[in-house]
Formats: sequence, C-alpha cells, structure tokens
Amino acid sequence: MAQKKPLALIDDDADIRQLLSQYMAQQGYEVASFADGESFLETDFNDYALAILDIGLPGIDGLSVCRQLRQSSNLPVIMLTAASDDLDRILGLELGADDYMGKPFNPRELLARIKALLRRVESQPAIGSNVGQLAINNQLRTVMFSDKTLSLTGAEFDLLALLAQHQGQVVSKDDISRALHGRANSPFDRSIDTAVSRLRSKLGEHYPDAIQNVRAKGYVLVIPCR
Repeated sequence: MAQKKPLALIDDDADIRQLLSQYMAQQGYEVASFADGESFLETDFNDYALAILDIGLPGIDGLSVCRQLRQSSNLPVIMLTAASDDLDRILGLELGADDYMGKPFNPRELLARIKALLRRVESQPAIGSNVGQLAINNQLRTVMFSDKTLSLTGAEFDLLALLAQHQGQVVSKDDISRALHGRANSPFDRSIDTAVSRLRSKLGEHYPDAIQNVRAKGYVLVIPCR
C-alpha cells in the first residue's frame, strides 16, 4: 500500500531526485521533488510524511531551510550531508534534523531510515502522560508546562516521551537509538547526545536537572511530583 502522504525530497542534483523518486516509487512511496529550498518552503509542510533535505542547496541552504521549517513544523527530517563534514551533521541535528546520511549513500539504507522514522511517529500511543507539571500529548505531539507549550523538534519530543515512559529508570543509548532511529547506537553518532543536550536546554527553565547521565549506562528522567 502506498504511503498516504508523499515524501518531500529537496536536492539540487537532478540525478539524485530522479534516482530516489524511481526507487521510492518501487517501494510504494510517492515523492514530491524540489530543486531548491525556496520552492519547498512555499508549500504546506502538513502535506508530507517526511522530508529528505540536502544541506548543499543553492540559494537558501539546507541548514536555513531546516531552521525555518522548525519554526512551525515537527515534520521528520533526514539531512543529506557530505560524508566527511561532521560540522554540517552536528549543525543539522542542533537545528532540529531527526537523522542524517552522508553522500554518497545507499538508497536501501536511506529507505530503512525513512521507515524507522515513520514507525517512530506512527507508533506513539494515542494517550500521553503527565510527568510533574509536564503534560505530554502523543496524539498532538505537544508538551505543555502549566499552560505554556514547549517548542520541541520531533526527535526531542520522541526522546522525552521515551524517557517519560520509563521515568526513574535508566534507558541505554542503544535503546534510545533503536526507538528513535531503528538501529543500535554508533560511537561516532552524535544524534542522541545532541538531542539530549537540546532537550535539557529546553527543560532547564523548569527542570534543570531532569535528564541525568548515568555513566556507561545511559540516561534517566527524574522529575519531582507536583
């Protein structure tokens, strides 16, 4: 069965757009292709299931596109970066990308990451949870503190929801990576550390010590009762 919403592919390389569009169509995914960031930003982000975003775009680069996207949407984003450019990968994650792949890449691996991200979004239970004064709504994918909405990316929301589900229990990096990315954690993968750092920063005003690092084991969410 085809994906209900298309994947958005933003890449200035016509060969990559054609290759991925054909490959994803064979796998049952419709693709909406864009040669530049401006064209994508003019559309309704709610029309897509996920965005595949190249960093090296002409005009507005991929990092700027991601920054503008995150101002109004939690659309899952996989960034395509130069294989050797760690700085771009880190910046992309800090701006709210959910995952990244270095170029050149194997379309089968990209497909696996797309499926993992979509499963992560779709597998959230309809009912959320209350932790301290945080109200986590899995259906709307929102987090409220009292009457204020916290601005979280998709990865940050999923990380908080996972830790809240196991509040007071240590969750290993491998378990976090499998839940967020569908794969075991790699020692060279900074995406978990970046998501934890950003989430800590956003919770810091209300719960500065909420996410604690248990050395060599993982992370634990500790929030006092109201």
